[in-house]
Amino acid sequence: MSIDKKSPIPAYYQLMSEIKNKISSGIWPVGHCIDSERTLAEENTVSRMTVRQAIGELVQEGLLTREKGKGTFVCEPKLKQKNIMSFSEIMKSSDADFKTEVRVFEKLINEDELTLKLQAKELYRIERLRIVTDIIVAIETIYIPCNFVPNINKERLEASFYELLKSNNLTIDNCEASVVAVISDNNYKTLFDVNEDIPLLKMHSKNYDSENNLIFMEESIYRSDKYVLEIDIFKRKGKVK
Repeated sequence: MSIDKKSPIPAYYQLMSEIKNKISSGIWPVGHCIDSERTLAEENTVSRMTVRQAIGELVQEGLLTREKGKGTFVCEPKLKQKNIMSFSEIMKSSDADFKTEVRVFEKLINEDELTLKLQAKELYRIERLRIVTDIIVAIETIYIPCNFVPNINKERLEASFYELLKSNNLTIDNCEASVVAVISDNNYKTLFDVNEDIPLLKMHSKNYDSENNLIFMEESIYRSDKYVLEIDIFKRKGKVK
């Protein structure tokens, strides 16, 4: 491919598209070491700076990874979540082979801090494993008032939690979340059924309906080598309470 220098599309972006095409078509499969910067520059009649910019963008997107002294390699595709989406929606859109395993489904009574935040005396504590192609990619723990989901059961929890909410006329309109990196200790290795250290992200969230009622709280831990959380940030006017 020769980059069209007369095109309004920047040269680095054209090169990115070409690299993406090679990856999606299988010319460059997962684990493949792509052409060197010099080769890409010569083949596409662009500067090495343009090549570095294109590769840098694709590294940020998680499509490529650089290994010092070895080269640039095609990454295994990561699952992407953009804002408020159910895990089942993400999986269906990606055609991935997935399942949910319920590890804990119990009722909590008078758990002071939690019941105070959720304004309920009885809560369900639900812990689920999210499994894609036999790999645990996420562990989530949900706390929700029992009276919000009277039709809940373990079988329904193996499907979409958002569909369960919908069946009870509950819709999540917004969420407050914090995301932190966590160390992959022995406990997490056991939970994720791995022997090596893996990069992890922990997210705490409070999920509200359109009237700003707190519906449920969640703590999720994701393998960040398998999962990407994309967040849109909008500039809004502040409010004084």
